[in-house]
Amino acid sequence: MTVSAVMDSSPSPARKLFAIVVWLGVIANWTFAIWVVFFGAHTLLNKLKLGDVESTIWIYNYSILLMILSLFYIPAAHDPFRYRANAWLLIVGRLVPAATFFIGVLMGFMPRGFLALGIGDATFGIIELILVIKIFRSEEPSLLVYKS
Repeated sequence: MTVSAVMDSSPSPARKLFAIVVWLGVIANWTFAIWVVFFGAHTLLNKLKLGDVESTIWIYNYSILLMILSLFYIPAAHDPFRYRANAWLLIVGRLVPAATFFIGVLMGFMPRGFLALGIGDATFGIIELILVIKIFRSEEPSLLVYKS
């Protein structure tokens, strides 16, 4: 038995925009990670004014985890109804780090450069949140047709 999705029409503008925003976020995350892995953590830390550190092992680890996390965003970009949990969790995966960066700078234990990361994550997260709410309120999930 095979399953094929049948769409009544092409995806809505909100759904297309959601996919674009999610993919831009994935590209941003991968760019950050690739910069660290291949071009050096110190250059990224200096460029974004994240503070200089003696050991960069934490940022290598963070970068690899960021790349892996981004892979879980991709199914939701394709079909937010089928991958509803991914769609909501990718928003959480943007807004929680943004809040962490803002609080860390406000409390004084993170350099001001983390504001740029917080603004980036918050921007992606808020746009994705608005689009997901709009998509789930105004659209129906794709119909599934089962064929033998």
